[in-house]
Amino acid sequence: MSTFSTITTTTKLAALLLLGLGTGACETTIDLPEPAHTPKVALQYVLSNYADQGPNDEVSLTRQLYVSNSQRVFDTRELNGRTDAKVDIRDESGTVVERFKESSSAYQGGYYEPTMGLKAQPGRTYTLRATVPGLPAVESTVTLPAAPIIESATFTEKPNPNNVYDTRGQLSVTIADDPNTDNYYIAFARIVDSQGNVPDNWSPVQIDEENSDVSLEVGRFQLSNLGGFSGYGYGFYPYADTNVNGKRFSLTSNVRFYAGYCPTPGNCPKPGYMEVFISALTRDAYNFYLSRQRYNDTEGNPFAEPAPLVSNIKGGYGLFGGITDAVYRIKL
Repeated sequence: MSTFSTITTTTKLAALLLLGLGTGACETTIDLPEPAHTPKVALQYVLSNYADQGPNDEVSLTRQLYVSNSQRVFDTRELNGRTDAKVDIRDESGTVVERFKESSSAYQGGYYEPTMGLKAQPGRTYTLRATVPGLPAVESTVTLPAAPIIESATFTEKPNPNNVYDTRGQLSVTIADDPNTDNYYIAFARIVDSQGNVPDNWSPVQIDEENSDVSLEVGRFQLSNLGGFSGYGYGFYPYADTNVNGKRFSLTSNVRFYAGYCPTPGNCPKPGYMEVFISALTRDAYNFYLSRQRYNDTEGNPFAEPAPLVSNIKGGYGLFGGITDAVYRIKL
Protein backbone atom coordinates (compact mmCIF):
# COMPACT_ATOMS: atom_id res chain seq x y z
CA MET A 1 0.00 0.00 0.00
CA SER A 2 1.36 3.42 -0.91
CA THR A 3 1.71 6.00 1.82
CA PHE A 4 -0.39 9.14 1.70
CA SER A 5 0.54 12.78 1.90
CA THR A 6 -1.68 15.80 2.61
CA ILE A 7 -1.34 18.90 0.43
CA THR A 8 -2.85 22.22 1.56
CA THR A 9 -3.21 24.84 -1.16
CA THR A 10 -4.22 28.47 -0.81
CA THR A 11 -2.89 29.89 -4.04
CA LYS A 12 -3.42 33.39 -5.35
CA LEU A 13 -4.89 31.96 -8.51
CA ALA A 14 -7.50 29.92 -6.59
CA ALA A 15 -8.37 32.94 -4.45
CA LEU A 16 -8.91 35.12 -7.51
CA LEU A 17 -11.15 32.51 -9.12
CA LEU A 18 -13.24 32.19 -6.00
CA LEU A 19 -13.58 35.93 -5.58
CA GLY A 20 -14.72 36.16 -9.18
CA LEU A 21 -17.56 33.79 -8.30
CA GLY A 22 -18.63 35.99 -5.39
CA THR A 23 -17.19 33.75 -2.68
CA GLY A 24 -14.48 34.32 -0.11
CA ALA A 25 -11.06 32.68 -0.14
CA CYS A 26 -11.01 29.21 1.36
CA GLU A 27 -8.60 26.43 2.14
CA THR A 28 -8.83 23.12 0.31
CA THR A 29 -7.30 19.91 1.64
CA ILE A 30 -6.79 17.05 -0.80
CA ASP A 31 -5.49 13.60 0.08
CA LEU A 32 -3.35 12.17 -2.72
CA PRO A 33 -1.75 8.73 -2.86
CA GLU A 34 2.01 9.02 -3.22
CA PRO A 35 3.33 7.10 -6.23
CA ALA A 36 5.61 4.20 -5.45
CA HIS A 37 9.26 5.17 -5.75
CA THR A 38 12.40 3.08 -6.14
CA PRO A 39 15.53 5.26 -5.71
CA LYS A 40 17.76 5.25 -8.77
CA VAL A 41 20.95 6.92 -9.94
CA ALA A 42 20.44 10.31 -11.62
CA LEU A 43 23.37 11.79 -13.52
CA GLN A 44 24.34 14.18 -16.27
CA TYR A 45 27.49 14.11 -18.39
CA VAL A 46 28.39 15.33 -21.88
CA LEU A 47 31.30 13.64 -23.62
CA SER A 48 33.10 15.66 -26.30
CA ASN A 49 36.20 16.03 -28.44
CA TYR A 50 37.18 19.15 -26.50
CA ALA A 51 40.54 19.24 -24.70
CA ASP A 52 40.14 20.45 -21.11
CA GLN A 53 42.19 23.61 -20.55
CA GLY A 54 42.25 23.62 -16.74
CA PRO A 55 40.04 23.90 -13.64
CA ASN A 56 38.49 27.25 -14.67
CA ASP A 57 37.76 26.30 -18.29
CA GLU A 58 34.11 27.29 -18.72
CA VAL A 59 33.51 24.98 -21.68
CA SER A 60 34.61 21.96 -19.64
CA LEU A 61 32.65 23.06 -16.57
CA THR A 62 29.39 23.19 -18.52
CA ARG A 63 29.88 19.52 -19.50
CA GLN A 64 31.02 18.28 -16.10
CA LEU A 65 29.83 14.97 -14.63
CA TYR A 66 27.22 15.30 -11.88
CA VAL A 67 25.82 12.32 -9.96
CA SER A 68 22.87 12.24 -7.59
CA ASN A 69 19.89 10.02 -6.86
CA SER A 70 16.15 10.29 -7.44
CA GLN A 71 13.73 11.30 -4.67
CA ARG A 72 10.09 10.63 -3.81
CA VAL A 73 7.53 12.91 -5.45
CA PHE A 74 6.58 14.53 -2.13
CA ASP A 75 10.11 14.75 -0.74
CA THR A 76 10.83 18.47 -0.31
CA ARG A 77 14.39 18.17 0.95
CA GLU A 78 17.22 19.81 -0.97
CA LEU A 79 18.61 17.34 -3.48
CA ASN A 80 22.25 16.57 -2.70
CA GLY A 81 24.84 15.15 -5.04
CA ARG A 82 26.46 11.79 -4.34
CA THR A 83 30.16 11.79 -3.51
CA ASP A 84 30.52 7.99 -3.45
CA ALA A 85 29.88 7.18 -7.13
CA LYS A 86 32.19 5.04 -9.27
CA VAL A 87 32.00 6.04 -12.93
CA ASP A 88 33.97 4.97 -15.97
CA ILE A 89 33.72 5.17 -19.77
CA ARG A 90 34.61 2.29 -22.08
CA ASP A 91 35.23 2.16 -25.82
CA GLU A 92 33.83 -0.36 -28.31
CA SER A 93 36.23 -3.07 -27.15
CA GLY A 94 35.25 -2.67 -23.51
CA THR A 95 38.54 -0.98 -22.59
CA VAL A 96 38.25 1.68 -19.88
CA VAL A 97 39.28 4.98 -21.48
CA GLU A 98 38.16 7.36 -18.73
CA ARG A 99 37.63 7.30 -14.97
CA PHE A 100 36.38 10.04 -12.67
CA LYS A 101 37.16 11.35 -9.21
CA GLU A 102 35.27 13.75 -6.97
CA SER A 103 35.95 17.35 -8.01
CA SER A 104 38.24 19.27 -5.69
CA SER A 105 37.09 22.65 -6.99
CA ALA A 106 33.28 22.24 -6.97
CA TYR A 107 31.40 24.31 -4.40
CA GLN A 108 29.00 21.43 -3.68
CA GLY A 109 29.09 17.65 -3.76
CA GLY A 110 28.14 15.47 -6.68
CA TYR A 111 30.55 16.90 -9.26
CA TYR A 112 33.35 14.80 -10.72
CA GLU A 113 36.36 15.42 -12.95
CA PRO A 114 38.07 13.09 -15.44
CA THR A 115 41.43 11.53 -14.59
CA MET A 116 42.61 10.03 -17.89
CA GLY A 117 42.27 13.00 -20.27
CA LEU A 118 39.97 11.32 -22.79
CA LYS A 119 39.40 13.40 -25.91
CA ALA A 120 36.55 11.54 -27.58
CA GLN A 121 36.65 11.06 -31.35
CA PRO A 122 33.79 11.51 -33.83
CA GLY A 123 32.35 8.24 -35.07
CA ARG A 124 33.53 6.28 -32.04
CA THR A 125 31.07 4.67 -29.61
CA TYR A 126 31.43 5.02 -25.84
CA THR A 127 29.58 3.48 -22.90
CA LEU A 128 29.30 5.15 -19.50
CA ARG A 129 28.76 2.94 -16.44
CA ALA A 130 28.04 4.24 -12.95
CA THR A 131 27.52 2.60 -9.58
CA VAL A 132 26.37 4.21 -6.34
CA PRO A 133 26.20 2.19 -3.10
CA GLY A 134 22.68 0.98 -2.38
CA LEU A 135 21.35 1.76 -5.88
CA PRO A 136 21.13 -0.31 -9.09
CA ALA A 137 24.04 0.22 -11.53
CA VAL A 138 23.28 2.27 -14.65
CA GLU A 139 24.77 2.68 -18.09
CA SER A 140 24.29 4.52 -21.37
CA THR A 141 25.94 4.46 -24.80
CA VAL A 142 26.59 7.25 -27.31
CA THR A 143 28.27 7.54 -30.69
CA LEU A 144 29.98 10.89 -31.10
CA PRO A 145 28.61 12.80 -34.14
CA ALA A 146 30.75 14.12 -36.98
CA ALA A 147 32.12 17.64 -36.65
CA PRO A 148 30.05 20.38 -38.32
CA ILE A 149 31.46 22.11 -41.39
CA ILE A 150 31.95 25.85 -40.85
CA GLU A 151 32.41 27.45 -44.26
CA SER A 152 33.04 30.98 -43.03
CA ALA A 153 32.71 33.30 -40.04
CA THR A 154 33.14 37.07 -39.70
CA PHE A 155 32.87 39.63 -36.94
CA THR A 156 32.26 43.28 -37.85
CA GLU A 157 32.90 45.57 -34.90
CA LYS A 158 30.73 48.61 -34.28
CA PRO A 159 32.67 51.37 -32.48
CA ASN A 160 31.43 52.09 -28.96
CA PRO A 161 32.89 55.46 -27.91
CA ASN A 162 31.05 55.36 -24.56
CA ASN A 163 32.98 52.32 -23.33
CA VAL A 164 36.07 51.07 -25.14
CA TYR A 165 35.99 47.80 -23.16
CA ASP A 166 32.39 46.97 -24.08
CA THR A 167 32.82 45.65 -27.60
CA ARG A 168 29.79 45.25 -29.88
CA GLY A 169 29.37 44.10 -33.44
CA GLN A 170 27.76 41.64 -35.80
CA LEU A 171 28.75 37.98 -35.96
CA SER A 172 27.96 35.98 -39.10
CA VAL A 173 28.59 32.25 -39.52
CA THR A 174 27.81 29.94 -42.46
CA ILE A 175 27.48 26.17 -42.01
CA ALA A 176 27.16 23.41 -44.61
CA ASP A 177 24.73 20.73 -43.43
CA ASP A 178 25.42 17.04 -44.06
CA PRO A 179 22.52 15.62 -46.13
CA ASN A 180 23.22 12.02 -45.12
CA THR A 181 22.20 12.23 -41.47
CA ASP A 182 19.97 14.09 -39.04
CA ASN A 183 21.99 16.86 -37.43
CA TYR A 184 21.54 18.81 -34.21
CA TYR A 185 23.55 21.94 -33.50
CA ILE A 186 24.39 24.46 -30.82
CA ALA A 187 26.41 27.67 -31.37
CA PHE A 188 28.34 29.78 -28.88
CA ALA A 189 31.47 31.96 -28.85
CA ARG A 190 34.17 33.23 -26.53
CA ILE A 191 37.11 35.66 -26.62
CA VAL A 192 40.70 34.50 -26.07
CA ASP A 193 44.00 36.35 -25.96
CA SER A 194 46.83 35.79 -28.45
CA GLN A 195 47.94 32.72 -26.47
CA GLY A 196 44.48 31.16 -26.50
CA ASN A 197 43.75 31.90 -22.84
CA VAL A 198 40.56 33.36 -21.36
CA PRO A 199 41.25 35.83 -18.51
CA ASP A 200 38.86 35.48 -15.56
CA ASN A 201 37.49 39.01 -15.87
CA TRP A 202 36.45 38.69 -19.53
CA SER A 203 32.81 38.04 -20.31
CA PRO A 204 31.55 35.43 -22.78
CA VAL A 205 30.27 36.55 -26.15
CA GLN A 206 26.55 37.19 -25.72
CA ILE A 207 23.66 38.38 -27.81
CA ASP A 208 23.40 42.18 -27.71
CA GLU A 209 19.90 42.27 -26.24
CA GLU A 210 19.58 46.00 -26.79
CA ASN A 211 19.85 45.51 -30.54
CA SER A 212 18.49 41.99 -31.09
CA ASP A 213 15.37 39.90 -31.08
CA VAL A 214 16.27 37.23 -28.53
CA SER A 215 12.94 35.47 -28.17
CA LEU A 216 13.32 31.69 -28.11
CA GLU A 217 11.75 29.88 -31.03
CA VAL A 218 12.07 26.16 -31.64
CA GLY A 219 13.57 25.80 -35.10
CA ARG A 220 15.47 29.08 -35.03
CA PHE A 221 19.26 28.96 -35.14
CA GLN A 222 20.89 31.63 -33.00
CA LEU A 223 23.85 32.17 -30.71
CA SER A 224 23.59 30.55 -27.29
CA ASN A 225 25.01 31.66 -23.97
CA LEU A 226 27.74 29.25 -22.89
CA GLY A 227 26.36 29.21 -19.36
CA GLY A 228 23.06 27.89 -20.69
CA PHE A 229 24.44 24.34 -20.76
CA SER A 230 24.08 24.21 -16.98
CA GLY A 231 21.59 25.69 -14.53
CA TYR A 232 18.20 26.56 -15.98
CA GLY A 233 19.36 26.61 -19.58
CA TYR A 234 18.17 30.15 -20.31
CA GLY A 235 19.81 31.59 -23.40
CA PHE A 236 20.38 28.10 -24.76
CA TYR A 237 19.13 27.36 -28.29
CA PRO A 238 19.66 23.84 -29.70
CA TYR A 239 18.77 23.55 -33.37
CA ALA A 240 17.72 20.63 -35.61
CA ASP A 241 18.41 20.66 -39.35
CA THR A 242 14.81 19.73 -40.17
CA ASN A 243 14.31 22.68 -42.52
CA VAL A 244 17.86 22.93 -43.87
CA ASN A 245 18.83 19.28 -44.42
CA GLY A 246 21.71 19.15 -46.88
CA LYS A 247 21.71 22.91 -47.39
CA ARG A 248 23.96 25.81 -46.48
CA PHE A 249 22.53 27.91 -43.63
CA SER A 250 23.67 30.87 -41.57
CA LEU A 251 23.63 32.53 -38.18
CA THR A 252 23.76 36.32 -38.02
CA SER A 253 23.54 38.04 -34.67
CA ASN A 254 24.40 41.32 -32.97
CA VAL A 255 26.73 40.42 -30.10
CA ARG A 256 28.79 42.01 -27.35
CA PHE A 257 31.62 41.08 -24.99
CA TYR A 258 33.54 42.78 -22.21
CA ALA A 259 37.34 42.61 -21.90
CA GLY A 260 38.01 45.33 -19.38
CA TYR A 261 39.43 45.64 -15.88
CA CYS A 262 43.00 44.41 -15.49
CA PRO A 263 44.59 44.07 -12.01
CA THR A 264 48.12 44.54 -13.42
CA PRO A 265 48.20 47.74 -15.54
CA GLY A 266 50.94 47.68 -18.14
CA ASN A 267 50.73 43.91 -18.45
CA CYS A 268 47.14 43.44 -19.52
CA PRO A 269 46.17 40.75 -22.01
CA LYS A 270 44.29 41.96 -25.04
CA PRO A 271 41.61 40.17 -27.06
CA GLY A 272 43.32 38.20 -29.79
CA TYR A 273 40.60 36.04 -31.32
CA MET A 274 36.93 35.34 -31.23
CA GLU A 275 36.47 31.57 -31.12
CA VAL A 276 33.17 30.52 -32.67
CA PHE A 277 31.97 27.05 -31.66
CA ILE A 278 29.48 25.26 -33.88
CA SER A 279 28.84 22.00 -32.05
CA ALA A 280 27.03 18.86 -33.17
CA LEU A 281 24.81 17.24 -30.52
CA THR A 282 23.68 13.65 -30.28
CA ARG A 283 19.93 13.32 -30.71
CA ASP A 284 19.53 12.32 -27.04
CA ALA A 285 21.34 15.48 -25.92
CA TYR A 286 19.18 17.64 -28.19
CA ASN A 287 15.97 16.10 -26.83
CA PHE A 288 17.19 16.36 -23.22
CA TYR A 289 18.05 20.05 -23.50
CA LEU A 290 14.70 20.84 -25.12
CA SER A 291 12.80 18.95 -22.43
CA ARG A 292 14.81 20.69 -19.70
CA GLN A 293 13.88 24.04 -21.17
CA ARG A 294 10.18 23.11 -21.25
CA TYR A 295 10.42 21.81 -17.68
CA ASN A 296 12.02 25.01 -16.38
CA ASP A 297 9.53 27.16 -18.27
CA THR A 298 6.69 25.66 -16.18
CA GLU A 299 8.26 27.36 -13.12
CA GLY A 300 6.55 24.91 -10.78
CA ASN A 301 3.08 25.85 -12.03
CA PRO A 302 0.74 22.98 -11.00
CA PHE A 303 -1.64 23.91 -13.84
CA ALA A 304 1.02 23.78 -16.56
CA GLU A 305 1.08 20.96 -19.07
CA PRO A 306 3.36 18.16 -17.73
CA ALA A 307 6.93 18.55 -18.98
CA PRO A 308 8.87 15.39 -18.09
CA LEU A 309 12.60 15.34 -18.66
CA VAL A 310 13.91 13.04 -21.37
CA SER A 311 16.38 10.39 -20.15
CA ASN A 312 18.73 7.95 -21.88
CA ILE A 313 20.21 6.37 -18.75
CA LYS A 314 19.35 2.65 -18.58
CA GLY A 315 18.24 1.77 -15.07
CA GLY A 316 18.28 5.39 -13.90
CA TYR A 317 17.62 8.98 -14.93
CA GLY A 318 19.44 11.78 -16.73
CA LEU A 319 21.68 12.31 -19.73
CA PHE A 320 24.82 10.82 -21.19
CA GLY A 321 25.23 13.07 -24.20
CA GLY A 322 27.77 13.61 -26.93
CA ILE A 323 29.04 16.86 -28.48
CA THR A 324 31.56 17.37 -31.27
CA ASP A 325 32.93 20.90 -31.56
CA ALA A 326 34.08 22.66 -34.70
CA VAL A 327 35.91 25.90 -33.88
CA TYR A 328 36.51 28.87 -36.19
CA ARG A 329 38.95 31.54 -35.02
CA ILE A 330 38.37 35.15 -36.08
CA LYS A 331 41.35 37.44 -35.54
CA LEU A 332 40.39 40.66 -33.76
